[in-house]
Amino acid sequence: MHRFLNAFLHVLWPVSCPVCGRLGEVLCAECAASLFLSPPLSRCLCCGGLFPCGRHPGAPRIRSASPYNEKIKSVIFALKYGGLRAIGQHLGAAMASLWERPDTDLLLPVPLHRGSTRGYNQAFEIARGLGRVWDMKAADTIQWTRRLPRRTGLNREERQALRSDDFIIPKQLRGLRVVLVDDICTTGATLTRLAAACKEAGVSVTGAYTVASVS
Repeated sequence: MHRFLNAFLHVLWPVSCPVCGRLGEVLCAECAASLFLSPPLSRCLCCGGLFPCGRHPGAPRIRSASPYNEKIKSVIFALKYGGLRAIGQHLGAAMASLWERPDTDLLLPVPLHRGSTRGYNQAFEIARGLGRVWDMKAADTIQWTRRLPRRTGLNREERQALRSDDFIIPKQLRGLRVVLVDDICTTGATLTRLAAACKEAGVSVTGAYTVASVS
């Protein structure tokens, strides 16, 4: 009966969990819970180095829920390239249980690149999931000032070439305390540059959260 019900759901809603393949589930609860068995990871938000950082004592941190492994990769791939935007909120809600609610005003996702054909910002969907559990607002209001190549496949030097003036920070964010949200932290360059741009615009960044971190 359970197998028949799953098959029926798949006809109505043709999706399957990217981890276990269960029909009718964009990401089943058991798999979502299993993604973050490893201790959360931390990096320095000023330079992307290991936290605590000797060069930037007292700096805010980038908190990542998991190392970037094959299981996480399959889920993020389905979120970004499989059109399953609902996975983002499932991931965010699961991540929220790993940490206490931050004392901040807003969840601020890394913006979707200009020219992207995705149609939705996966970082915003993750932020919405975090916000649903933490009872916080997520705002997809930051924009890029120029069109950049996809971050996937870039080497460390190319990633570090990102500038803080590559971001447009809306004036209405001035004076707020925010935390940044993204799907993957590779070198930390995007988050550190965005944090710097926010600081220049009078926005206080108290930390950042990502699903996974590349070691």
